[in-house]
Amino acid sequence: MLTRRTVITAITETTYGTDPAMTGTNAILAWDVNLDVKGEVLERLYLRDTLSPISHVIGMKEVDLSFKAELVGSGGMLAPLISGCGFGTGVVNGTALQFALQSVEYLMPSVALWIFKDGNKHKITGARGNVKLILEAGKYGVAEFSFKGLYNPVQADTIMDVSGFNVIQPNKPPICYNSSFQVGGFSPVTGKLEIDLGNEINPSASLNASYGVYNFRISGRKPKISFDADAVVEASNPFWGDWSGQVVDTFSIDVGTTSNRYILNGIFQYSQNKYGDKDGISKYDCEAMLVSSNPDTANDELAIKFLNA
Repeated sequence: MLTRRTVITAITETTYGTDPAMTGTNAILAWDVNLDVKGEVLERLYLRDTLSPISHVIGMKEVDLSFKAELVGSGGMLAPLISGCGFGTGVVNGTALQFALQSVEYLMPSVALWIFKDGNKHKITGARGNVKLILEAGKYGVAEFSFKGLYNPVQADTIMDVSGFNVIQPNKPPICYNSSFQVGGFSPVTGKLEIDLGNEINPSASLNASYGVYNFRISGRKPKISFDADAVVEASNPFWGDWSGQVVDTFSIDVGTTSNRYILNGIFQYSQNKYGDKDGISKYDCEAMLVSSNPDTANDELAIKFLNA
């Protein structure tokens, strides 16, 4: 079996844990795929007149899946994956596809994933996950996804349907430059930006569920943003003053052009700033929590918009 002959397809579930119809048009351009099929090993430790162990049994089963995907302005390929990370179903507004975070469980869709491994097909249903967005100057943006979902028996000798690649391949990812990155209205000299949604994914055990797991839930999130910035005097931008003053402010970044573009924006509060150095230039290594704009609001700490939906 060849590692490169791996294909992932993904679709939003209509009913939790129920495998919907999947075709090649649901394919994902992915790499660094890590599939981890887990089963709890239950030892049988009763006493005998020997030191030899006896055969164990496999108890609760679940599946972890992580991979990377390109951030592309069309957004359609990533839509079920983003929805499965607690953003809710995307809303189409003209040519824009917008995603907003959710906190109500029934508004957080689940996703079904099929992973073709050169003849083996692994199905993951009822999956929910986390995403980290990585934007680096002069490179295309990357989304690092990690999902947990329900185990399904492996199917063998399955032909991979890759018909969707002809549809999504022309949508090449935009490069991260001329991106208007701002924090609190200031445009820092920044080489790399990361946003980690920090979702907490937990299973619910059930005596009535297949393989012992009823569902996976997003039970909390601790989103954060981190970036480097050329150090400046406080009069230019109060990095330290905003940190010590516990200032809550906005950030945004706009990547791509009209036909292939995405925008990330939200609310942040510095948690830590550190001095660093790169090639003799003083840098700030900034970390901030993504937070509600005020105690009366919800789910506005991060929004994603694709502008060629």
